Amino acid sequence: MNATSQYEMSVSLNVINHLGLNLYSNIPAVLSEAVANAWDADATEVVVKINKSAGVVTVQDNGCGMNLEDINTRYLTVGYRRRENSAPLTPENNRPVMGRKGIGKLSLFSIARVVEVFTVRDGEKHAFRMRIDDIKRSISDELISHTPYRPEPLDTSSIDFVRGTRIVLRDLKKAVPQAEAALRKRLARRFSVIDPAYRFSLIINDKEVSVEDRDYLSKLQYVWVYGDQDYLERVKGQAVNAEHVALRPSRTEDGNDVRGWIGSVFSSDQLREPGENLNRVVVLARGRLAHEDLLENISDSSFYRQYLIGELNAEFIDSDTDEDITTSSRQRLDEDDPRFIDLRKFFESENHHIKGKWGELRDNQGVATATENPAVREWFDTLHGDSVKRARALFGQINRLSVDDQQTKRELFAHAVLAFETLKYRDNLTALSEMTEPAVESFLALFTTADEIEANLYHRIVSQRLEVIERLQAQMDDDAKERVLQETLFDHLWLLDPAWERATDAHLEERIGTSFLNAPLTKEERDSRLDIRYKRVSGANVIIELKRYSVVTDTFKLGAQVSKYREALTKSLAAVGEENAHIEIVCIVGKSLSDWSNTNGKEMSDQFLRPLNARVITFDQLLKESRASYSEYLRERSEIDRIKKVIDSVRN
Repeated sequence: MNATSQYEMSVSLNVINHLGLNLYSNIPAVLSEAVANAWDADATEVVVKINKSAGVVTVQDNGCGMNLEDINTRYLTVGYRRRENSAPLTPENNRPVMGRKGIGKLSLFSIARVVEVFTVRDGEKHAFRMRIDDIKRSISDELISHTPYRPEPLDTSSIDFVRGTRIVLRDLKKAVPQAEAALRKRLARRFSVIDPAYRFSLIINDKEVSVEDRDYLSKLQYVWVYGDQDYLERVKGQAVNAEHVALRPSRTEDGNDVRGWIGSVFSSDQLREPGENLNRVVVLARGRLAHEDLLENISDSSFYRQYLIGELNAEFIDSDTDEDITTSSRQRLDEDDPRFIDLRKFFESENHHIKGKWGELRDNQGVATATENPAVREWFDTLHGDSVKRARALFGQINRLSVDDQQTKRELFAHAVLAFETLKYRDNLTALSEMTEPAVESFLALFTTADEIEANLYHRIVSQRLEVIERLQAQMDDDAKERVLQETLFDHLWLLDPAWERATDAHLEERIGTSFLNAPLTKEERDSRLDIRYKRVSGANVIIELKRYSVVTDTFKLGAQVSKYREALTKSLAAVGEENAHIEIVCIVGKSLSDWSNTNGKEMSDQFLRPLNARVITFDQLLKESRASYSEYLRERSEIDRIKKVIDSVRN
C-alpha cells in the first residue's frame, strides 16, 4: 500500500466484525447495492458490463460523482448514515434516498477480492483500489497501531467520462452469470423504479432492463391489486393473460397504505426457475427490495400457496423519521417491529380472502373445463339439487390439484365421474338409514346405483385385460410363444383363471434345491426346475409347466414329469412345516398331446392326470378362452354402460 495516500477509510473494527465482508451470497444482490447507490447519486442511467472471459464486472453511472470529501466522509466511512447526515431527498431529482445504513459498499467484497473506484464530480477526478486482503490485514493491525486502512491511489488518466462513478470488480469469488437474461430478470425484480416514469434506466451489456424482464405478470391467472384505479389499469395492461383482476382495499389495520398486487399462476411449475423461486410475496420500499418473502411469515400449508406470487410496496416501513427496521443483510425486515406486524396482519387477512376466492374461481373453471366435453356436459345436465353442487365441488377439487399435465387432468375428470357415482351411492345409504318406512323403490335405486358402479369398475378391469391378451397375441410367433407367455403369465395369472389374480410368493425359473435347501430330496428332485410356481390366496400351491411350442409329447411322459415335480415340491413344503400341502399343476403345450388323436384320447388323458391335480391346455386354447370369457362380458354390458361412454369420451 502507498503510505502517502490521500484517501482514508474510516472503519470501526466492531462494525466489521459484526457484519463481516460477506453480506450477500449472489451477484444480483450485490449489484442491486451498486444500482441503489447510483439512484441516490441522482443518476439517470446505470450501465453494467460483464466480461466473462476476464472475470470482470463493471458498474458505471452518470450520477453526481464524488469529490475527495465525499469519498472519505461518505463512501469510505462504513456505517455513514446518509439520511441523518444529509437531506432525505436527492438534490437534483428529489428522489427518496434508498441508502440508510452505510454498509452497502461492503457487499462488493462478497463477490470480489479487488474493487476499483473511478469517479468525477465538478471536474475533480479520483481513482483508488481496495483489496480485501489489505482490509483484513489493516483490521488486524488496528488493534496494535490504530492505523486506518488507506486504499491504493490509481492513475486518473484512464477516466474517460465527465460525471459519475465507475466501479470495477476484479478477482471474483463467484462465477460470473452465464445467462445475462437471467441477471436482467433478477435485477428487474429487485427494483420498482426501473421504469421510464422514474427517469432511471439500467443497461446490462448494451441491453436495457425493462419491466417486462421481470417475467411474472404475464404468468398470472388471477390478480388482486392494491392501489388506485390508474394503478389497476396499469397492472391489467401487463397481466395480459389474467382471467380475473380485482381491486382490493389497500389500507392496513394501523392506517398505513400498501400498493402492489398479489396473484396466482395457471400452473405451479411457472414459479420454479433455475436458481430462483418465484413462489413468494416480496416487500419493496423506496423502490427496492426490502423483505424477500412474506409467505414465510404466515402459517398456511395448503397447496393453494404453491400458486402464489406478489409484490407489495410498503413505504411506511422505511420512513425517514422512524427507526430503521431493515436487518443488516438488507433483504429482510425486523419481524418484531410493530410496522412489520401491521403489514403481516394485512397480508394474512388478504391471503385468507384470496384463498377463498381462488378456490371459487378454480371450482368454476374446473366445471367449465370438464364440461367442454359434450358427454360430460350431458351427464352434468342430468344432475339436480345438491348433486349439482357436489359435482361442481369434485371438478373444482381436481382443478385445484398441482397437476399441470392436461392429459392427466382429463384422466382425473374421468375418475371424478366414477367418484361422483360412488358419492351418490353413499348419499343413498345415508338416506336409507334415516327412513322410517323403507320403500321398495329406495332399495331398487340403491342397488341399481351400486351395481352400476361395480359394473363400470369391473368393465375397466376387463378392458385392460383384453388389451393384455391382444398384445400377447400380437407378440407371439411359434419360436417366441413359450418365452413371451412365461413372462406374461408371471405378471397376469388371471389368464389361466380370473380368480388367480391375487397370487403371492411367485417364483420364475425356480430350481427346487435352491429354494428349499434343507428338504430331503434326491439329486434328480433337487435339480428339478419349475417354470412358474406361486401360492394362491386360498393357500393352494400352483406349478405351471410350459412346453416349447414345437414339442409334441404324450400323456404318460407328461404325467411322469409332473409327478416328479409334485413329489419334489411336497417334500420341500413339508420340510418348512407345510405338510399335506395342496398342489395344482397346469401344463401349457404348443401342440395337442400325441395320444389325443386316439378315440376318447383326450378324456382318458384327463382321467390319468386328474389324481395328480394336473390339467393340460394348449397355448392357442388359453388365449381363445381368456378372450372369450372377457369379451362376452363386454358384449352383455354394451347397451347399459352409461358412465363408460362419458369416461371414454373424456380420455379420447
